[in-house]
Amino acid sequence: MTKKCPYCMEEIPEESKVCKFCNSAVVKKCPFCAEEINALAKKCRFCNSDLTSATGEGKAKAADARLRADRTLGEERGIALTVLLALITCGIWGLVVQYKVGDELNRHSGKSRINPGVDLLLTIITCGLWSIYTMYLYPKVFQEITLEEEMPPVDLMVPCILLCIFGFGVWSPVPVSILILQNELNKHWQGHRTLKASGL
Repeated sequence: MTKKCPYCMEEIPEESKVCKFCNSAVVKKCPFCAEEINALAKKCRFCNSDLTSATGEGKAKAADARLRADRTLGEERGIALTVLLALITCGIWGLVVQYKVGDELNRHSGKSRINPGVDLLLTIITCGLWSIYTMYLYPKVFQEITLEEEMPPVDLMVPCILLCIFGFGVWSPVPVSILILQNELNKHWQGHRTLKASGL
């Protein structure tokens, strides 16, 4: 088995690391995975790193990171303050946070996946039963967004639904399902702000 030297194009043995005709090194180690690759390769065939970039990320991936960093971010709400306001307002603040979270998820993704106004109205009309659906939909949309952004996904659908069913929904003095979602959103917004601060 032979291969062509990438410099002089002479046929050399497949296992050769140096061309016997021009004395050029025909292989190099990928700086990211340490596998041996063609000396003139611009992309590693093992880890797909862009060898023309200091980070190994191609221009498209770097642009995607900048786009993620520039997305509209929601408000980071303190969990303790949210609990206090929920207690003071007998759960009404939970409805307010539900509406704000739905609106922020829409603005962040750039798509109208949620209708927070209709969800709020139906929650009131159904005496809180609709919140079971919203606590399925909102965490689901959040999970879809994290997958699109190639960020660690968080599956909150099951715990949020169960908490709503067992009486800890938006009408509870302390809407636990909303608190769980808001806590994860706080981390998500912080991650985006870190990306933006890093200059990506």
